[in-house]
Amino acid sequence: MNPKKLYILQVSILNLAMTMMMTAAIVYRIDLAKLEPYQLILLGTALEIAVIFFEIPTGLVADKYSRKLSVIIGYFIIGLGFLVELATLKFIWIFVAQIIWGFGYTFISGALDAWVSDETHNEKIEHTYIKANTVSKIMTILGIAGAFALGIIDIRLPMLISAILYFLLSLSLIVVMKEKVKREKQTHSMFVQFKKGLKHIFNHPMLKIFVVTAFLLGLYSEGIDRLEEFIILDKASLTVFGQLDSIYVVSAMHMMMAVLGFVMLLIIKRFVKEGIKTYQWFLGLTLLMSLGLLLFAYMVNPYIAIGGFFFFRMTRQGLDPLYTSIQARQIPSNIKATVMSTFGQIDGIGQIFSGILMTTLAFVLGTQAILTVTALILLGVAYTVVLMIRKIKV
Repeated sequence: MNPKKLYILQVSILNLAMTMMMTAAIVYRIDLAKLEPYQLILLGTALEIAVIFFEIPTGLVADKYSRKLSVIIGYFIIGLGFLVELATLKFIWIFVAQIIWGFGYTFISGALDAWVSDETHNEKIEHTYIKANTVSKIMTILGIAGAFALGIIDIRLPMLISAILYFLLSLSLIVVMKEKVKREKQTHSMFVQFKKGLKHIFNHPMLKIFVVTAFLLGLYSEGIDRLEEFIILDKASLTVFGQLDSIYVVSAMHMMMAVLGFVMLLIIKRFVKEGIKTYQWFLGLTLLMSLGLLLFAYMVNPYIAIGGFFFFRMTRQGLDPLYTSIQARQIPSNIKATVMSTFGQIDGIGQIFSGILMTTLAFVLGTQAILTVTALILLGVAYTVVLMIRKIKV
């Protein structure tokens, strides 16, 4: 199969299954497992523990041995992690499940993007990443609809289907995924490979700034990612939606985010070109995300506040393909998965710190403080992008 088409197909199925799982899981965790806000944040911390320990080793596996093998292993382990969460309502096992599927995700992170980057020789790579994200938003809508329909029967059912999809994807890629691009045979150790990746990052004028960008993106994301449904359900109680069951509100929320994300990606695809435009759009979207969060935090009218949240989520959807394409164009093939995984780990370190920070804020000051700090961190991200733009213009 054409590598671009196979990449888009994988990202689409990944999003379909992940959306079904996450839409159902938040209701499962809040309504059935009765988890508290700090426990929801700690689940995100569990994911980042996996990233901290395994992101770079799995990236090294992808560069040194096989990106195809790395991706296949990753999908299988994610499915296994989903099954573990289904087995119990106890917090400790839900926590362990996040570590398991987070470990699986590190096999895919870096490896899949590096695979398509090399197989296509970076030809219109920005558009490939944007198109994959655009198509995946359609699959996300289908995933939300599936989670809603199946969740009415039993909230565990969409979670089980998601696990099965990952197992099937893992098995099918054994046959259909190819690695035609021959990389330089690497006889050195994984430690030497890792050192080569770090040397490239800190000798590169853009990537050494991008280290701070990646850390701040991790630092901002953890609190909002773990608490957005919790906060929305709380604010929705003040509107006409307050009498609806959680599965209806969460499904409608995720559906709206997917539709707005789809629109945002169409805009990005239309206007973003390679070069400085990529960085300028990255900067603009980051500033708009910060504005959306401040509206979400401080607007007394719950409808305007929720509107601010959706504005934040819409602009956020445009960030991911730009983030990935900036990396892909700055990294040579022989260390691409390693370096991309290194940035994944830097993001993970940021999220670990975020988990600690946001949990403390949740206990001491509440959710408004979390949203405010998150918006301020995004302004820090914007500043690092300004520094990168200045490097381009020099």
